[in-house]
Amino acid sequence: MEESLQIFAGDPLVAKPGTKFNYSTYGYTVLGCVLEGAASEKFIDYVKENVFRPAGMQQTQADDFFAVIPHRTRWYHKDKAGAVRNAGVLDSSYKIPGGGLISSADDMARFEAAILADKLLQRPTRDLMWTSLKTADDKMTGYGLGWGLVDKFGLHILAHTGGQQGTSTAFAVVPERRAGVVVLANMDNVDPGSLADEILKIVLDLKDKTL
Repeated sequence: MEESLQIFAGDPLVAKPGTKFNYSTYGYTVLGCVLEGAASEKFIDYVKENVFRPAGMQQTQADDFFAVIPHRTRWYHKDKAGAVRNAGVLDSSYKIPGGGLISSADDMARFEAAILADKLLQRPTRDLMWTSLKTADDKMTGYGLGWGLVDKFGLHILAHTGGQQGTSTAFAVVPERRAGVVVLANMDNVDPGSLADEILKIVLDLKDKTL
């Protein structure tokens, strides 16, 4: 984890702290280091004990590209001509907190259920996590502590998307309806967020609602 900091340690700031929101995978590397210092144990060991185990996420772990992991999917990519190819090799050990975990749709659904049932966090902490941060000039960023916040379909939705070589992902929870959706695709540069929206519309009987 500490070695990962050296990748971006010399990079200039995007903006003066507090003046602009900018998502960064490396930001989670910094948070992972903070957690390791506070907990006095490795990041992955801490989340195993405090997140994966209480949520029942038995298929979630730190990725190791070179390990033989049962039921691991193949990763795909479309080239410029639209032909499907194997995606490039990705050793994500340099960014475990922000993109270095592997999981399954079932496990991610268990994570959502555990969050909604207050199994992982006390309710005030969860509410704080789902509150939009503000810039120094009091503008809402639309992003909480690791979650995107959006109002659509007349509902307040907490969500996130992601992607890297061979993968595209999306998940969302709707606390007021105690519902959630997970979309995991084993191809990069697809749009899992739109599919997640369509699934939510069906599950929550929102077929007549527009985006």
